[in-house]
Amino acid sequence: MCRYRIIRDPAGWLSVAKDTGLIKVKTLMDRESLFVKDNKYTVLIGAYDNDEVPATGTGTLIIQLQDVNDNGPTITERLIRLCNKEPASHLLAVTDKDGPGFTAPYSVSLQGLSNSNWTARMNASKTGILLHLAKELPSGDYTVVLRLADNLGLEQDSTVQAKVCDCTGEEVLCKGRVAGGPDLPVILGILGGILLLLMLVLLLLLFARRRGGEQKEPLLQDDDIRDNIYYYDEEGGGEDDQDYDLGVLHRGLDNRPDVIRDDVLPNFMPAPLYRPRPANPDEIGNFIVDNLKAADNDPTAPPYDSLLVFDYEGGGSDAGSLSSLNSSSSGDQDYDCLSDWGPRFKKLADMYGGGDDDDML
Repeated sequence: MCRYRIIRDPAGWLSVAKDTGLIKVKTLMDRESLFVKDNKYTVLIGAYDNDEVPATGTGTLIIQLQDVNDNGPTITERLIRLCNKEPASHLLAVTDKDGPGFTAPYSVSLQGLSNSNWTARMNASKTGILLHLAKELPSGDYTVVLRLADNLGLEQDSTVQAKVCDCTGEEVLCKGRVAGGPDLPVILGILGGILLLLMLVLLLLLFARRRGGEQKEPLLQDDDIRDNIYYYDEEGGGEDDQDYDLGVLHRGLDNRPDVIRDDVLPNFMPAPLYRPRPANPDEIGNFIVDNLKAADNDPTAPPYDSLLVFDYEGGGSDAGSLSSLNSSSSGDQDYDCLSDWGPRFKKLADMYGGGDDDDML
């Protein structure tokens, strides 16, 4: 059993029945198509049987297309230049895709406002249009609308862009035009666009700079290290970053009190050794704890247990008498906690906490 299929159909105009090989036209065919050569359209058809190893064959189908009047005449030249004073007529060529019998002689008529400013007539062979200015016009660009018709009356409108220049006669000279280059308005438009773009870029840079200046400088930069404290940016909600000055701590630990006691016998006790600041930042915690312990056991560190002279109190004093101030009985107070406050509070703990002074009493 033989079957059929289309091997090559450039325009896709045909279809073939698989079993019978009947060829049909599925879309409108056009003689003026690019796929048609000398009024002929070529299609390649293939045939094959149903054997295990199918035999195949090909056939060429050539379709002769007849011409119909389906294309109106058009103007070849779409841009012209002429003077506005004593200009010469401009010849416009007319073409038609249809074959002989559907072309010349042609006819032309002006449409719309073009009819008042221009005149148009066919040349002697009726294959071209003579376009002429009806009156003097200001220099500029004009659109001329022409309606063309073939010998059977098939019409089609065409437009021509006419550039009228301020000159006289057949030699067209347009002012403000650079030879070989664009018109002056085009150049000015390009320069204006470039200037506008530069101004926009400058405004954006100015806005970005002003906005950057208004931003608050962070207290600590991401890579900033202040002595031995690192910035980790892990504060909780509502907390503020602070720059801790470790110099205050160093001065308190490194300096010695410059005090001379003249009311008690000097007690020559060895001063505790303060630990120097470590070079390793990881040891800052131990450094602070050790030096705090040393300061607690340092008898030369303030405050000092000596007689202090205060302002006069009592009659005639602005503060009045403080004799009414008293405390509850010693039985209501628990002074045992004073023993946990370190050696600098040992004297006070002995007086109120039942220490050695109580034994002497």
